[in-house]
Amino acid sequence: MLNLLLESERAGALALEQLASEVEPEKLRRFLLGARDEEARNAASLEALIRDNGGTPSDKVGPFAARVAALESVRDRLNLMSRGQEWVARKAEEALALAPPEGPIHDYLQAMANRHRAEVEWGRAEVIRLLNADK
Repeated sequence: MLNLLLESERAGALALEQLASEVEPEKLRRFLLGARDEEARNAASLEALIRDNGGTPSDKVGPFAARVAALESVRDRLNLMSRGQEWVARKAEEALALAPPEGPIHDYLQAMANRHRAEVEWGRAEVIRLLNADK
């Protein structure tokens, strides 16, 4: 389950990198690159968590980046990115139910789920604000 989350975070970082290179508003580009950096930090943390607990981190990237890239409009891509955050939050919560009741895996998964839930709400509002700022 941790490797699934790892692959998903890598895919999110790649999708955000690609999307940031295609958007016009500079503020939106900076927002997307900041989100990309957060996804990359999550991936690095998951890799360390897997290694530190005797596992082998996957070297794969999930299919999400290709799904985002296949959409035509920036708005559609941003909407899918938001749904992707919701999906990761749900998967982190599912993994949390399987994790030991305390310790680093539990603590990380709880924080990850909470961050992704908060990012969904904040991200939607911020994207709407940034897209409307250029009108």
